[in-house]
Amino acid sequence: MANPDGVFFGPAGWSYADWRGTVYPQPLPPRFNHLAFLAGQFEFVEVNTSFYRIPSLALTQGWADKTAGYPGFRFWIKLHQSFTHERKLEKSMIEGFHACLQPLAAAGKLAGLLAQFPYSFHFDAANLSFLGELSGHFEAYPLAVEFRHQGWLEDEVLSFFKSRGLIWTNIDQPQVSRSLVLTALVTARDTAYLRLHGRNSQDWFSGQGRDARYDYSYSAAELGRLGEVVARLQEQAKKVFVSGNNHYKGAAVKNLLQLKEILLRRAMSGRES
Repeated sequence: MANPDGVFFGPAGWSYADWRGTVYPQPLPPRFNHLAFLAGQFEFVEVNTSFYRIPSLALTQGWADKTAGYPGFRFWIKLHQSFTHERKLEKSMIEGFHACLQPLAAAGKLAGLLAQFPYSFHFDAANLSFLGELSGHFEAYPLAVEFRHQGWLEDEVLSFFKSRGLIWTNIDQPQVSRSLVLTALVTARDTAYLRLHGRNSQDWFSGQGRDARYDYSYSAAELGRLGEVVARLQEQAKKVFVSGNNHYKGAAVKNLLQLKEILLRRAMSGRES
C-alpha cells in the first residue's frame, strides 16, 4: 500500500505474545524475522525495550541488520525510565544510552528519541528546567517529548519547545481527570508526532497492567476524526509520524493500516475533485 505524502506509520513495540495469530503467523515459521515482517508494512517502529534497560550494541546492531532490506525503515528509541520517570541524569546512563544508538545512527536508521513522561510529571518551573537539562544531553538527535498531564499545554511550554527544536508529541488518550487533550501542534519545523494510546478509560489508571491499559480498538468513525488531525499536522510539517500504542492483540497494527487507507482515500478524492 502506498503512503500519504509525508506521513509515516509505525507500531509501538513488536515483541508481544498476543500478536501471534493476529499480526504474526501462528505457529511462527523457523527463523521468523518480526522486524522485517513489520518493515514490509510500516515505515518505523518505536522501541519500548530501551525504556526498561539500555540495549546492548549487539542488540541494536541486530535491529539494523534485520531491517537492512528496507532502507527507508527507521526506529524511534524511547528514553530509559531513569531519565523520564525517576528524573535522574547519571553520567554513566547517559553515556551508555548514547553508545547503544550508534549502530542505528551509522546505518541511517535512527529517526529520533522519544521521552515519555508520566501523568504525574506536572508543569512547573523545576520540571521545565529539568526538561531543558535532559534535552541538552540528547540534542544530537531529534527529540520528541510526550506529556500526559493537561498542565503542560501552555504558551510558555510551546515557546520553550520551539526555541529548543523539541518535537511536541500529540497524543490520543483516555480523558480521565486532567489528562492532556488531543492536540495538533507542531513545534519543530519539519517533524510532527502523533501517538495513539486508545481510549480505554476504565483501565487507564486501574493498575491492572500494560495489556489492560492499551486494550482498545478504534472505530471507523474515530479513525476518521484522527485522520483530520493528521491532515492538520501535514499542513504544518514535512514529516508526520503516527504511532500506534494500543498494542493489545494487534489492534495498533490493524488501526494504523485502516488510518493509512482513510488518508489515501481522502488524498485520491481530493485529486479527482
